[in-house]
Amino acid sequence: MEKITVGMTIRLINDIDRKMPVGSTATIVYIDDFDTVFIDWTDGGQGRFTEDQIINNFEIPQMIA
Repeated sequence: MEKITVGMTIRLINDIDRKMPVGSTATIVYIDDFDTVFIDWTDGGQGRFTEDQIINNFEIPQMIA
């Protein structure tokens, strides 16, 4: 499983809320103690998803060492 960290840019690969089109990008801005992930969409707005929703519906870049 990929490690999700604050500052990552992720890309939507599945239509999960019908608000943002597939292919939209976002930056992870906060992860709370309950593994809720808060994001800022690149073209405006904010979102909140569970860690499982992020893993299953977003493309997560590989960590570059």
